Amino acid sequence: MLKVRLALTLVAASTILVACGGGGGDDSPSPNTPLAATQAPITSANYVAVTQEALSSNAFLLDATSLVVGAQVSDSSTLIRFGQSQLSKTPGRIANASVQAVGATQTFTEQCAGGGTLTIVDNDRNGNQQADAGDSVSLTANNCSFDGEVLNGQLSVTLNSATGNFESGYPYTLSGVLSFQNLTAQSATTRVVANGSMTMTVDARSDFNQSVALAIDSFAVSRTYAGVTSSQTLTKYNTSLKVSPTGSGADWTSSVRGILTSSTIDSKSVSIDTPLSFVRSGNQAYPASGQAIILGAAGSKVQVTAISSTTVKIDLDADGNGTYETSVNKVWSEIL
Repeated sequence: MLKVRLALTLVAASTILVACGGGGGDDSPSPNTPLAATQAPITSANYVAVTQEALSSNAFLLDATSLVVGAQVSDSSTLIRFGQSQLSKTPGRIANASVQAVGATQTFTEQCAGGGTLTIVDNDRNGNQQADAGDSVSLTANNCSFDGEVLNGQLSVTLNSATGNFESGYPYTLSGVLSFQNLTAQSATTRVVANGSMTMTVDARSDFNQSVALAIDSFAVSRTYAGVTSSQTLTKYNTSLKVSPTGSGADWTSSVRGILTSSTIDSKSVSIDTPLSFVRSGNQAYPASGQAIILGAAGSKVQVTAISSTTVKIDLDADGNGTYETSVNKVWSEIL
């Protein structure tokens, strides 16, 4: 399962909603909360902060295995990594389950490394001990230790498809829906709660020839740190990451389109799109090419362009007239 894990960890932060500070309110956001009635205005006073919030909430600029080498892995990413690990285990769980009557489920308890348990309900719908579309696993975490944090709450995994050499190697494809129900990760300093669902699709041919895509209708995360709670929701959000071999290494290409609503921007929303995919080569710390457009209220817009693997340019069109009147260059590490 090591190679399966490699592919799945390509998007370990794909939907990690990283709190950049501020915010407040309930720490169990509903994924069905309507989109904010008004978009956030993007102005000369906040455009860099909006850029930071939008980019840090997206896959292509956070995880060390995707586009940023050595970037911090947030507490929030624990929940996504857990979801990914359970997706990768689902075909094996279905295949290794004892034969049951069609439609019957099996419930068992699994010990978590480091303490706690998972209560697992397997549902091999047709009882054939093969991973088929519609087969599912429901998990309840009970003080389950995972990656140094304690998990509680529920996660369900429903397979869309699973083909290939999961145990012995490449190639394989895997697709499933991950549904989070008040799944909580608690560390010594931070509490993170996730609600909502996402469809993850993996197509892996080798270590450096893979693609991963996430499709999200609505996914909400809240994060409490030092007594301050922030919340973010991704809506109608699609992101993909492709790893392609080049020379002795690989290129990592990512794109995203969707809506972010964040307490950091007064619980209002911005949309983000990548007309030019971001590309990071394996020996680079950050993307050397690519462009994102962030849209706010009244046509206000930010254009974010990778100048090099160290520098990014941020242009602001605050009045929406099509002309960027304010521009600043930042080093990537200031933004992320």
